[in-house]
Amino acid sequence: MKLLFVAAFLAVAAAVPSSYKPEYKAPSYPAPSYTAPKYPTPSYPSPAYPTPAYPAPAYKKDNKYDDITITSQSDERNLDGSSQWSYAQSDYTTREESQVQKKMQG
Repeated sequence: MKLLFVAAFLAVAAAVPSSYKPEYKAPSYPAPSYTAPKYPTPSYPSPAYPTPAYPAPAYKKDNKYDDITITSQSDERNLDGSSQWSYAQSDYTTREESQVQKKMQG
């Protein structure tokens, strides 16, 4: 009996027209009509940079571990001054360090 009542209620609710508008249309605004400002050319000369005394480094050529990347890292700093950090690489090597703040005698 309850199921029949729920089904009848849903049928009536579905048949009632909705008061909501079917679609919202955003207002359209005209494009602004102004011209771009014209700036004067600077009156000072552009700087002349000297040629470097050494060539730029070639990182890709010198990096023999190009395919090894850092896969995870962690850094933790505590209020008492202690800290620890670690990282793992894609070749399964890891490194961890920790330090403790020494207490001052006073």
